[in-house]
Amino acid sequence: MELLLVVISVLALVSLVFIVTHLRPLTEDEVRLLANKRRKKQIRMYFSFDGREFNVNKEFKRKMNPDGVFYQLNESLYEFPSLAAGLLKYKKHEWIIIAFERGKRVFLAWVNKGPSRESVSSYLSAEEIAVVAKEKDATSVLCFHNHPNPAPGYLDCTRRSEQDIETARVRSSVLNERGINLVSFVCERGRHYEYSRSPANAFLPLAEFIEAINRVNDQSKLGNLSLHIERIF
Repeated sequence: MELLLVVISVLALVSLVFIVTHLRPLTEDEVRLLANKRRKKQIRMYFSFDGREFNVNKEFKRKMNPDGVFYQLNESLYEFPSLAAGLLKYKKHEWIIIAFERGKRVFLAWVNKGPSRESVSSYLSAEEIAVVAKEKDATSVLCFHNHPNPAPGYLDCTRRSEQDIETARVRSSVLNERGINLVSFVCERGRHYEYSRSPANAFLPLAEFIEAINRVNDQSKLGNLSLHIERIF
């Protein structure tokens, strides 16, 4: 019992010290840190995806043009990765799907087939993808490709390759420069695995979060404390 009282007393003292030392307004650096934290949270919420495996339109899947073609769509951003993974499920060659998103709706997608089980590349270059995205006023580009698995019981084909990483780096550099986000996925056996997310600076700009925090910073001691708690925890 005495030990419990000691523990409670220590915790109360620590809490009191924390409160007293965090009634001050946030510094400029602390405002930026909190703004970054809020922005990252909003980005995670925007790019939140359904993890379920979806059944897809078999006729559409069968008729996907291997030579590369655009398809007009109207699909939920939340569900689209599962739909893309479903379209690529059981494909014996690698395929790629490049989807264009605006307002959390995927409205356009490019599809083409690769030459083999081991490789695929988009017939659209990074520059061409960026041109389409800008012309169509897309917010984001989502790239999917499958890894055919010849031995599902023994092999794990869900991991990104070095080439996947390099391709995502090149595309993100071109797209981000134009204010467009890029999210990249590997698909295997009907499931999607995100391996790269590169939001553009113009997307949910940090300056807006800084401005929102500055409007309430140093307005009251309790308000300051609340901002510190959010920043730290």
